[in-house]
Amino acid sequence: MQYYVLHYFNFQNAGTFMLVSFVGLALVLAIILSIARLEQKSARREMEAARTYSKEQIRKIKRRPYVLIESFYEMVFSSTSILFFLALYYIIDGQFTDAIPGTYAIWVKYQDILLLVFLFLSVFMTNWFDVLLVRLTHIKPEQKAAVRLTSSLYVVLILLYIRFIYNDTNYNTLIMYFITLFIGRFIYFDFTWKDFMNMLHGLMRNIPLMLLMVAYSAIVCWYGFHVGFLLKSNGVIISTLIAHLFMDLAIFIVYHTKLVKFFI
Repeated sequence: MQYYVLHYFNFQNAGTFMLVSFVGLALVLAIILSIARLEQKSARREMEAARTYSKEQIRKIKRRPYVLIESFYEMVFSSTSILFFLALYYIIDGQFTDAIPGTYAIWVKYQDILLLVFLFLSVFMTNWFDVLLVRLTHIKPEQKAAVRLTSSLYVVLILLYIRFIYNDTNYNTLIMYFITLFIGRFIYFDFTWKDFMNMLHGLMRNIPLMLLMVAYSAIVCWYGFHVGFLLKSNGVIISTLIAHLFMDLAIFIVYHTKLVKFFI
């Protein structure tokens, strides 16, 4: 344990990794702003063609860059929250029960309930991030819900990557649990076709952001493992969480220095 603390809190290693996280975020935000500007130009052309210039349409066009950026922030925060409790679950399952005799039987009996509690707590942790790290003021609650649904799919992809690329079978139960949970968001007891299509539309609308998220985290994680800052020995899921924490910190710095506003 002491080795991991000294390793991850080494200023030189952590500083370089932080720089990579910051540069990666800058590239992602540049892509998002470019997409937003293309959408703004397209919307203005449609307004000019239709000769309708309502205040609501103009306000919506101006808000578009902020909506996309805050949606990406929310996706990072939601993913970090889920990964935090998955990492905690992994630590309890793999190390805590081995260290304390007599706890394994209790763990086997109640692990599913604890996982459900952890996922419930991850929602509160995301809300806490939305207040403490950044204040998201441009995305509506229904947009946040769609983003968090997409982040669940992103976490499933991470677990599948660990399972089939690293051949780690410790996550089989978690994979099935998350796939079931993800499908359950679409198909439930009293769902309607309209509800299904609204959720599907919200998911598809955020897929491009998820792909940016995948590319961003993949580059950061690859660099971390490549230079030896992220360690496989403490568990891939924990190292992935550490990478996301650095991504959160990069967002915190960008937001509070108001760097993005210079380019909008």
